[in-house]
Amino acid sequence: MYKNLKIGLALGGGGARGACHIGILKSLERNGIIPDVISGTSAGSMIGAMYASHANADIVEEKYTAHVNGEDFKDLGFRYIPNNEKDDSVFSQIFKQIKNQYILMVSSTRKSIVKNERLTNAANNLFAHSQFNDLKIPLIVTATDLISGKPILYKSGNVVDAVVKSSSIPGFIEPTYIDNRMLLDGGIVFPTPVPPLVGECDFIIAINISKAFKTDDEPENIFEIMNRSRDISMLHLNSYLLNQSNFVISPKHDNVHWSAFDKTKEFIQNGYNTAESEMEKLLIQLDSMIEESAKTTKETFWTKLKKRLSS
Repeated sequence: MYKNLKIGLALGGGGARGACHIGILKSLERNGIIPDVISGTSAGSMIGAMYASHANADIVEEKYTAHVNGEDFKDLGFRYIPNNEKDDSVFSQIFKQIKNQYILMVSSTRKSIVKNERLTNAANNLFAHSQFNDLKIPLIVTATDLISGKPILYKSGNVVDAVVKSSSIPGFIEPTYIDNRMLLDGGIVFPTPVPPLVGECDFIIAINISKAFKTDDEPENIFEIMNRSRDISMLHLNSYLLNQSNFVISPKHDNVHWSAFDKTKEFIQNGYNTAESEMEKLLIQLDSMIEESAKTTKETFWTKLKKRLSS
């Protein structure tokens, strides 16, 4: 449908909220919008790699849903992460306190809670192709080198290895050490990976699943002040990245915690609904871009022809 327009799709990070990407991909596919290149960060790298591998959103949904309900996924230990869900029962509060104490105890002696081998095992069956050059759609996976502070882009090699590096949540999944680098979540530098697509595509669609910033929340303690300070930094970084795209889709997720994988189906549906509500505006912009491109091409042709005739 858009053969004369190279479309890039940037899939942001956000843990469980990454399932929103699946619903958006289903909507894009239904409306004839197939990306020519995909960039992915963290959860976006996993969903992006699955779509680049299968080029079918329904297959991605089926495999991802089975993945988050499988035994390998349970071994990742997301149950140990406090997800800030409101539950006032006594037993719930006690359990939250136990989880919090466990995290504090582990964080003082280790660099992570879970070995990255577990993430590798969980991800191994998600992709039809193991190498970048076998993918049906070109893919760029982002990671962060914690030593140099620089983003690392993967466009070749083993897909699972790249996705594991991009999805290694700081402090939770073990970093990958290679070539004097300490590789972690790509979302540290590119919460929504638009820059890798700039200059490579005619039109960039960015999918933003970052937490929305609430202006009515007043921090009440040291940890909340630290977290809010970090959130403000990420808010401005992500806004800067999104401004480099042509169109932004921000699916509804109610700021649900990144570890709430029990809400996967809800996230998928929310992603689909949001994309459908934005589709008319997106199609208008795409059509306008095609018309402008055709006009420019025509003008360039006649300019060249006139120069030849006058010489």
